[in-house]
Amino acid sequence: MAKLVTGGAGYVGAETVRQLVNRGEEVVAFDIASDTYRIDELGKQVKFVRGDLGNFSEVLNVVKDNKVDAIYHMGSMLSWMAELNPWASFRANVLGTYHVLEACRLFGVPKIMFTSTIGTFGLGMNGVITDDTLQRPTILYGAGKLYGEGLGRWYSDKSGLDFRTVRYAQMIGPNVRTPGHWAPPMIEDAILGKPNVCQYGTPETVGSWIYVIDAAKAAVDILDAPKEKIQTMNYNVTGISSVISAKGAAAILQKKYPGFKVEYKMSTDPRRMPRGTWTAFDDSNARKEWSWSPIYTTPEAIIERFEKDLKEYPKRYGLSQ
Repeated sequence: MAKLVTGGAGYVGAETVRQLVNRGEEVVAFDIASDTYRIDELGKQVKFVRGDLGNFSEVLNVVKDNKVDAIYHMGSMLSWMAELNPWASFRANVLGTYHVLEACRLFGVPKIMFTSTIGTFGLGMNGVITDDTLQRPTILYGAGKLYGEGLGRWYSDKSGLDFRTVRYAQMIGPNVRTPGHWAPPMIEDAILGKPNVCQYGTPETVGSWIYVIDAAKAAVDILDAPKEKIQTMNYNVTGISSVISAKGAAAILQKKYPGFKVEYKMSTDPRRMPRGTWTAFDDSNARKEWSWSPIYTTPEAIIERFEKDLKEYPKRYGLSQ
């Protein structure tokens, strides 16, 4: 039986494919992307199927034709593209999630995990953000993901589908320079010996970080967990629960890379990460219920792994073709 990873050629999806292949799973990667550079090194160890989540027939076919027994639903149109093309975002993120869940019901796929985002919060991000914090997204990507969380819960209640969600903190890894992200470009520029222009944060802007390898690990771990362990269903996950300010991150980087400079030129782009007076992204339910345990749990550990991946695996991150 095969494990299906939607968005399997994407940033976290490709790392999830890699982790599943490395433990001997039969893996099918489904993605609209025509360039599979992130998983090319795996060769014939993974089956790639090009398809569109917004096309119900293509979703049905990839599930039916590959005897899928578990789905890692990671495919989506990310935040900045969603703001540029809201109609395509709705098709991929909302209809696409419905298509995947309905395929599970029609073909008897017993379990699925879904990737959500800290962007499902938004208004009133104050204090500690827990799984019980009111979710009021201000970006379309976050709204679509919140709908997916709710739709999955409905399928669980109505058809018995074993549905689980990981709700990621700010993603950290090489070559993440999309609008809204300040931390990955800052880290990458420091490693490369370049000055950084921080467009999406002030010195006081904060974030809770998860490294891309840990993000994929969370996806694998939650679907491995026994069903009886899953009580909360939709879980925050992070590598570092307490927030890190841009000023604090810059200081850590300047200690490791002397001479590194940061200039803050705040963009007026509306696609900025959620901000507020929040102090932590609490993932204690994930840790308690299914033993979530990230590998990279300090800024220094994340930066060290970032440098290793940047230098040793540039092709995985689109930095060398």
